[in-house]
Amino acid sequence: MPPRRKPRDFRGSQARIGRLAGFHLEGFIHVLAYRIMVILTILYGIFIVIFLAAPGLGTPLKIVTGIVWVLWTPQLFEVAKGLALAWSRGMAYGKLNPEFAHLYRTRYNKKPGLLRAFPWVVLAVWAAAFVALMARWHP
Repeated sequence: MPPRRKPRDFRGSQARIGRLAGFHLEGFIHVLAYRIMVILTILYGIFIVIFLAAPGLGTPLKIVTGIVWVLWTPQLFEVAKGLALAWSRGMAYGKLNPEFAHLYRTRYNKKPGLLRAFPWVVLAVWAAAFVALMARWHP
């Protein structure tokens, strides 16, 4: 019996995240922010420990906190979008067949309007919290 050949993914390897940009821009932004955050979070933790030892570094910590906050935004938005998708059983942000979606709405009385707004509400609260943090934090 000949050895089985592995199926080939013509989009490229998983290590090349740039391959996502051509067919899934939202996924590319999500993965790029995640890869940056892995390294930056470790450095941020070290920076906080240094700040606790030498409290005079408040302004650089505020700047790094702002960068980390902005980079977490796509992650938070995707989580909120996934929750809306799950809670609505695919009606919000799902790629359902129009006939199936109509039958589903008719049978279960599911209207995804509020759940489609959920990620944007979460994003607005996140942005307002960022503005409040930056305005009220005086290092």
